[in-house]
Amino acid sequence: MPDPSRKRKPPRLEFPEAEGATARDRTEFAEAVAATPPELVVAVGDLPVAVPLPSPHALLRDLQSGRRRVRDDCAISLRQKTQDEARRLLENFLRVRQIRGDRFVSVIHGKGYRSEGGRAVLARRVPEWLAEWRPELVAAWGEARREDGGGGALYVVLAAAAN
Repeated sequence: MPDPSRKRKPPRLEFPEAEGATARDRTEFAEAVAATPPELVVAVGDLPVAVPLPSPHALLRDLQSGRRRVRDDCAISLRQKTQDEARRLLENFLRVRQIRGDRFVSVIHGKGYRSEGGRAVLARRVPEWLAEWRPELVAAWGEARREDGGGGALYVVLAAAAN
């Protein structure tokens, strides 16, 4: 019986040989590395892995079709906020998520049913702000699926963080 106090040697992940390796092989390897705990990634950290990231519009399309989902911690609600509060909160949230390396978030602005005069102020202003922050912070955005808020929410694909 093996000693449980003894550390296990991390598995060796070898990049597929260039000869005969397909794009699928490289993609599967990159996904395996991404799913590997950080302490084990050190073993393969210096191997070159060039897997293209999906385009912002492909990510947006996947979100809107339901093939991808936004994590709960990657959503912000701006409902019941003033325009100034909402703009400041949204910009800070997007910058933090970009720095953390998240690719997309959900922004819930509401439909404006409780606004004075029944006009949806934030629903109109949020896309304007996103357009201002393009391309340094925002790559693309679009209306969320009905299950995620529909006309009262947006999916936002973040621009790649500058290193």
